[in-house]
Amino acid sequence: YAYRVRADRNTPAFDLNLGYTEVADNFNPEVGFLSRGGYRSVSSRVMRRIRPGSFIGIQELRPHVSYNSFWNFDGFQETGFIHIDQHWEWRAGHEAHTGMNITREGVVTAFEISDGVFVPPGTYDHNEAQVVFFTNEGAPLTGRIETTIGGFFGGDRVRINPSVRLRIGDSFNTEVGLDRNDINLPGGAFVTNLARARVSYSFTPRIFTQGLVQYNDNADIWSANLRFGWLQAANTGLFVV
Repeated sequence: YAYRVRADRNTPAFDLNLGYTEVADNFNPEVGFLSRGGYRSVSSRVMRRIRPGSFIGIQELRPHVSYNSFWNFDGFQETGFIHIDQHWEWRAGHEAHTGMNITREGVVTAFEISDGVFVPPGTYDHNEAQVVFFTNEGAPLTGRIETTIGGFFGGDRVRINPSVRLRIGDSFNTEVGLDRNDINLPGGAFVTNLARARVSYSFTPRIFTQGLVQYNDNADIWSANLRFGWLQAANTGLFVV
């Protein structure tokens, strides 16, 4: 069995939600997938919207706190995540997110995170700072960068994720990006890079093609995906992937 219960309250000034999820050990999603099985999870978020009027060109401030945790059926906490953030949205369309995360990862069985680098069982509590900035996403050319610096499985991690997107008219979109993780653990240090390129072209509002190419240097794997879509009513139609 699996089930989820969630309540939301949204107003012009506040967003509030609270949820509970439970997935049994032997639940089989058949045509879907689960990132993990056999857990209980609680999630919640409180966000405030503030329109300051005249303040350095700010359109809206969105301070918020969110919480998400997972436990197995033995009561062991596998993941805990508290996110404290402030979104700064300017009238020009640019946006910055300045926040921090308080994390917990509970490891029951040792695993190899990279070649020759193992994470032993235990509970790992860490803090990390997170900064996101992106330019006006309605413009033809958009830039975005995400940076996370903090603890990671008893060591440290620096994650940088820059990307650039180009839009030409209503038909053509392309994006290139890099996800780089520089990790230093008690069992060893390693760096991973995931490079990606996306392209999308719409022949009509209902007929389009999309492509994705990725390279993972840690596994030395190239991967590609191409999709053709011909939409009918209510987003149903023909998809060739």
